[in-house]
Amino acid sequence: MSPPEIPDAPEEVHVLAGEYVLGTLDARVAEAVRAALPTNPALAAAVASWERRLDPLTRLAPAVEPPKGTWEAIAARIAAPASRGVSAAGRAAAGWRNLFGAGLAGAAIAGLAVFLAVRPPAPGPAQERYVAVMQADQAAPAWVVQADRGEISVAAINRPAIPEGRVMQVWGLAPGDPGPTSLGFVPTDGTRFTVDASRRPPVDGMLVEISLEPPGGSPIGRPTGPVLFIGRLERVLR
Repeated sequence: MSPPEIPDAPEEVHVLAGEYVLGTLDARVAEAVRAALPTNPALAAAVASWERRLDPLTRLAPAVEPPKGTWEAIAARIAAPASRGVSAAGRAAAGWRNLFGAGLAGAAIAGLAVFLAVRPPAPGPAQERYVAVMQADQAAPAWVVQADRGEISVAAINRPAIPEGRVMQVWGLAPGDPGPTSLGFVPTDGTRFTVDASRRPPVDGMLVEISLEPPGGSPIGRPTGPVLFIGRLERVLR
């Protein structure tokens, strides 16, 4: 069987590189990408871009020790002989789902979909970009934020329901600011939206918050309702 072909279209290369960096490709396709990197400049550039963009997320998530016996269980499932037409690799994947639960797998898939939907970097000179994952306390991530000097883009991983007659307002608070700046509002529907970054240009370490407010937003220039979600911007490209 011949190895899979690497696409030529920039958007397809961008998506393929993202899946490669995230580790979601099957072994055969991942090996084809790995083999093509030294001779395919566009693919290599896309992979390097994804690695820069996603690296801060590894620092946002705390290290977690797997349950005792996890690795032994995986090794045993991989080594077990195939039965009833199910491959050892397939049983290993099922083992992961059983060990960690379908919820975690669903969150990972949702996160991947959001990141692949975010626009790729525009060609030309490198510019400062920032990323943040917004969540409530230690709950599952709810929003992913990408920002540059011109635009702040927010994509929903787990869009929450809000009480009727209330709105979600977005705020930016950079280190040294005397108080938060309103950046706009979360639309009533949809999974992605943008706000004007000129109101408070993003900087490394800036907090992005979403608060629950009355119709029309906060009347006092700062959150009046509870802050539902919060995240801190991390620089991903200079």
